[in-house]
Amino acid sequence: MGGAIGALSRYGITVAASMVPGGSSLWGTTIANLLGCILLGVVSALNPGETAASERLMLAIRVGFLGSLTTFSTFTAESVGLANEGRWGGNALYLLANLVIGWIVLFVAAETVKGWTQ
Repeated sequence: MGGAIGALSRYGITVAASMVPGGSSLWGTTIANLLGCILLGVVSALNPGETAASERLMLAIRVGFLGSLTTFSTFTAESVGLANEGRWGGNALYLLANLVIGWIVLFVAAETVKGWTQ
């Protein structure tokens, strides 16, 4: 269930990003990946307890929803496509946005939630 919701969410984000003037599926992938990083940071910082139900819920959210919302294979294929087109500056920006900014937003989200829950 979580995987289906995540995949449909990513599809919706990609379609919406492609419809914006000057938009493309590259923006959809970036938005989905950064949103997934933020949400994973939030979910990782929460401690719902040690029950089997809470562990299953966290697994459904992390692996199912967030695993299908974000996409490393599409990100990699799009990066290779930019390189094959000789768009090195755009490729560097794309890699930076997904990897470095993704790391930053996940870290900030997790630390923010930890601060709220302590």
